[in-house]
Amino acid sequence: MLIPVHLDGVETPLLVALDGPSLLVRRAGAADLRLPLRRLARISVRGPVTFAAETLPACLAAGVPVAFLDGQGRSLGQLLPVHRRHQDLAALVDEAVAAGRFASLRADWRAAVERRAIVRAVTALGLRLTDLRPRTVRLAAARAVDRIGASWPTEELEGRLEALLDGLVAERLIEEGAGLRFQGQDPDLDLAADLRAALAFELWPVTRDLARYLARHGAKHRRESDLQARIVRRFEAARPRLEQAMAEALAMLRRCLREVVH
Repeated sequence: MLIPVHLDGVETPLLVALDGPSLLVRRAGAADLRLPLRRLARISVRGPVTFAAETLPACLAAGVPVAFLDGQGRSLGQLLPVHRRHQDLAALVDEAVAAGRFASLRADWRAAVERRAIVRAVTALGLRLTDLRPRTVRLAAARAVDRIGASWPTEELEGRLEALLDGLVAERLIEEGAGLRFQGQDPDLDLAADLRAALAFELWPVTRDLARYLARHGAKHRRESDLQARIVRRFEAARPRLEQAMAEALAMLRRCLREVVH
């Protein structure tokens, strides 16, 4: 839930600075007040409140309007953002990191997302397994696809599909506001690796169906370009399901992060 903030410097002047994804409000004789930008609905300002140069642009970039009042509380004017506000996944992660809670949250989230994908893959492939650890399931899935007898190694089909998945994951994370830091630049924040590991299990039904097709029609796809075109078509056909799984995973991550930082 977004909250309004009223900064009143009439009795004691305030200084507002920018500290990462948050505003830091300083008042003489009192502890600093941290205000995460993503949680702010709006800000009203009355009296002598000094904003550091970068703070007001940060408010507007975060979609937070700022209203200025005179000493009697009457409106002087407003600063309004051009763009609608959005919840930046990067900001949520940064707040969880600052709170010292992200590492454990990330591990639990990845395990939950991976488990969900594993159950779906096992069901779709008709595997009878009591051990659902990732390595065990992957080996069982690979053996099941091997038995189909396609002309191309299962590992090659799996690798080519996962290469296409990499691009899909990168695209979605950028849309969510999670750039290079979250896509391999910082191993402690590598959400791309987490999503790829889980969604790779969502690809096994695609790998099986591709192997079945190639077992029947492999002679038509001897050329490299023909094989790759078929793999791309199969991947794109599965894309809505993959995007839905990724949306569910990211929605779960947002919920977990909000619980931590609130």
